[in-house]
Amino acid sequence: MISFLHDLRPMRALLLMVVVISIIFKPAPGTEVVYEGLTVFNTLLLPVFAPILLMLLFLDSLIAKLWSTQTEGSEHKRYKMILRIDLAMSFIFIVVWFSYFQALAG
Repeated sequence: MISFLHDLRPMRALLLMVVVISIIFKPAPGTEVVYEGLTVFNTLLLPVFAPILLMLLFLDSLIAKLWSTQTEGSEHKRYKMILRIDLAMSFIFIVVWFSYFQALAG
């Protein structure tokens, strides 16, 4: 586990941790926005940051792909692993949040 986190590096691990938190605490579609208390976190902040987090995942996967083409050996494998993790998390993120944003549109 320590080796895996070392391979991800702190900023990427933090990004993935925030994405997982966003997936876990996603509000139900049609939830009213609350402007006070702790429920501001999942009724206001998470829906605002969800598209930003998705773009950060896509940007990180693009950077990992670029770096994987310029490296060899273990670094190449590390960037390929990062690319797979980012794209898998992006797919899961889209699937989980799709119903929420679809309810906003309709």
